[in-house]
Amino acid sequence: MADAGKTAPYSQRDIACAVKLSALLGWAGVIGVPVFSNAYRNGFDLNSLSLVFWYALFGLPISLFICWLVVKPFLRILMRRTVSYVRAAFWGARIGFGLVAVWVAISRYRGWRKSQNPDTRFGFGDANGTIEENGILTDYGWWRFAENSFQFILICVLAALIVRLIIGPGKYPPPIKVHP
Repeated sequence: MADAGKTAPYSQRDIACAVKLSALLGWAGVIGVPVFSNAYRNGFDLNSLSLVFWYALFGLPISLFICWLVVKPFLRILMRRTVSYVRAAFWGARIGFGLVAVWVAISRYRGWRKSQNPDTRFGFGDANGTIEENGILTDYGWWRFAENSFQFILICVLAALIVRLIIGPGKYPPPIKVHP
């Protein structure tokens, strides 16, 4: 029987590096891009730089925690075989969709619970319309949610492709299983 360490296409170090890269790229896509694009449009000032500092101070540990907790098991499954760019993009979309599905379940349950309280009336929105009223998303709110979810899934796909580019296709071909 062959040694599993010599036949696995990725080492534990490669997997750990992929998790860290995923966390960094996820943070950069979700937090970094909007902050830097706003700072670019409105000019770099001390307030923009302080926001980046605070988002990094709190956002990067959260991103690392989520990636170690949620993304690492998927990466371990994915990295049992060599990874092509198509496979990386597929798994990036799959992980992103899974995170969005969990967020939908949690946030809509909380919204439903808020809507059951007859003493509380509230709503919020942006300049274009109302997003949520009494815990329930409006049509515009669902549109914004779908738009943000699609962008998040694209960020996950892009992060997966960049991780694949940096980590590489793997060192060894997958082991051949012989069935009697």
